[in-house]
Amino acid sequence: MSYHILHITKAGSYISIDRGLLFCEIKATGECYKLPIADIKAVIICTPAAAFSNNAIAALLKNNVVIQHCDRLFQPIGWSVPLARIVKTKVFKNQIQQNEEFTQKLWKKIVKQKALNQAAVLDFIGDNSHNLYNLINKPLMNEANIAKQYWHDYFFYLSEPMKREHRNAQSFENACLNYGYAILKTIIYRSILIHGLLPNLGIHHTSNYKTTPLVYDLTEPFRAFIDLYLFYFSKNYSLEFENEEIQEWIKYIPNCLKDYRVKYKDNSYKIVDLIDIYVEETANAFSDFDTEKMLLPDIKEQYLYKDTQKNREYEE
Repeated sequence: MSYHILHITKAGSYISIDRGLLFCEIKATGECYKLPIADIKAVIICTPAAAFSNNAIAALLKNNVVIQHCDRLFQPIGWSVPLARIVKTKVFKNQIQQNEEFTQKLWKKIVKQKALNQAAVLDFIGDNSHNLYNLINKPLMNEANIAKQYWHDYFFYLSEPMKREHRNAQSFENACLNYGYAILKTIIYRSILIHGLLPNLGIHHTSNYKTTPLVYDLTEPFRAFIDLYLFYFSKNYSLEFENEEIQEWIKYIPNCLKDYRVKYKDNSYKIVDLIDIYVEETANAFSDFDTEKMLLPDIKEQYLYKDTQKNREYEE
């Protein structure tokens, strides 16, 4: 079974369901696309002029598909998510317990892998002078110092020097990063619900009213993947707030999540499937208060599946 992140980008799209298939009809052009609901992992609504039948929404949520809604600037503003139907009692109780020793150990492991992936991104883009590994290996790793140097070097190699903009991004680069991170959060949110974790109880980020801190916590190690894909994207496209460039980035990101794979335990997984394994193993870690067997996504183990296939065909 394949998993798709479906992006609705064309105005006048109408989404309906019939016999297990999702139909997307473009009224202005008469185009119609269809896809088995069982193959869909998330639906991203990138146009204000899209409409769903109630049956389509119900069918998507019943199949644990997360629907993400974006505004006119392609910024995410909300999710439609299914009711959590899978509750693992032990995981549920242990997460509520908020074992401080366990959560601190888990967070240190997550944030260290995030920093290692950021250092690897700088390696990939040709920054041979950074000292992130030295900062990571200090007895008391300072995440803020690592982030400061990382973004300084990253944006220097990507384009003109700039600061990281988390909200209401004014630069195309930051808008692309925020959009890519939002897709990651959508996939992680879905997996959290499926594997019986509570998105409202975080490991590190503070739990506030109507927030999902666990989604933000578990997204951290995967952010560097989006950073690297934006660097690759910049080699072929101008990074400007033009509608054409935005549309290309919207199409580019899900292809990366599908075409790039990561080696793990003698197997390889698409990024979207690796996220599911990662969240499942996080739930297992909560079950036993043990992080030893938990997966941490290593960007150095990534490779482009299409290139591998081409090499195999050439060798044959």
